[in-house]
Amino acid sequence: MIVLRYPVSLNVIRKLKTGDVVYYTGKIVVMDRSVVDVLEKYEKYEGTKLYDLTGEIVVLGTFRKNQLQFQEMSEELLEKLFLLGVNGVILEKAHPFSATKRFSRVLFEPLEEIRGTRRMIYKTLDDKKLEELEVERLVLRVVQDSSGKIYSKV
Repeated sequence: MIVLRYPVSLNVIRKLKTGDVVYYTGKIVVMDRSVVDVLEKYEKYEGTKLYDLTGEIVVLGTFRKNQLQFQEMSEELLEKLFLLGVNGVILEKAHPFSATKRFSRVLFEPLEEIRGTRRMIYKTLDDKKLEELEVERLVLRVVQDSSGKIYSKV
């Protein structure tokens, strides 16, 4: 059993291996996928970060009736998140992504429902949100480690 507490350093992230089950306590950033572009453009044009994702664990999704609805991840989107400093991403379904190896980051899958105390940080005019979610002992599995190795359920 591996226990992770916020903030999780990149050195710790790089030591995780595919298949590891971790208990995570701390902050997770939950945001609509379109907010990634907003953050990227804001930094490019303003020269400062609207929200600093350095070292964060992120989920792309939205809450509907207090239930997290995951959004689809793409290689391009994952790369943008890693360029913004994200250390790990939680996905509903594991897909192999080359960006984990290139950036030495990890992908997690939840082994239980993701819930906790939410705090709204940013909201676009069309109601797209970035929220911080405080979780306690959330059970996650490493489905792709920083070497690019993928978890297989054998």
